[in-house]
Amino acid sequence: MGALCRALISETIEKVQFLFFPVGTIAVNIFGCFILGILLSIMGPKYEEVYKPLILIGFLGSFTTFSAFSKETFQLMEQGNWLIVAGYVGFTVLGCLLATWLGIHITKAIH
Repeated sequence: MGALCRALISETIEKVQFLFFPVGTIAVNIFGCFILGILLSIMGPKYEEVYKPLILIGFLGSFTTFSAFSKETFQLMEQGNWLIVAGYVGFTVLGCLLATWLGIHITKAIH
């Protein structure tokens, strides 16, 4: 289910031309990391046997996509524009870390 959701969302977003980045992959990865942060904050260890393999590894693992990020990074590298490569990698990594942090802290503030 995660992979199907990723494909639908990513393909829809990719139809809108924005910058030089593969925006669909960035959006899916950042959104997935935000959801990860929320889930890490609200799900206690009592249910870890269920939610970790099913939701965190199964759904979010197939929803977010490091392999697509790697493929797209190499495609950008082949084009030779290293500023775009650095921007794509930096924006993705920092965006995902920030999204996870926001998910955790927003959820803690609500509870």
